[in-house]
Amino acid sequence: MGYSSPGKAERVLKRLERLGLVEKTPSSGYLAKRELPPELASYLVIKGLVIPRSLVYAVYSTVVAVTYAALASPPVHVSILLAAVIAPFWVETLQNTMLLKRVLPKKVAGARGGFQGEGEKVNHG
Repeated sequence: MGYSSPGKAERVLKRLERLGLVEKTPSSGYLAKRELPPELASYLVIKGLVIPRSLVYAVYSTVVAVTYAALASPPVHVSILLAAVIAPFWVETLQNTMLLKRVLPKKVAGARGGFQGEGEKVNHG
């Protein structure tokens, strides 16, 4: 798995097991489950932080629209159209964030930021 210590790999596997993404075999190995929750496709995990995938689209489209508005000074109706195109990304991001807050605490008690376990030090280096 590319971790610097076997203990780190074991902690990651135990977290994945608690989340229901892998199962332990009788021979002390781990297997990924074939049928993962479909909600997982809506999220990205970056450095242990779970974020909605739509957040990337929302931020990108907002930055592009604001830059365009600042440089081109478009008419008001174009600005309204841009806002109408971007708004669904932000609505979906909010919905996915609320869903994540409801789902994760049930699966991993005390989890913080998605996969960071309770009382566990996380090294981002």
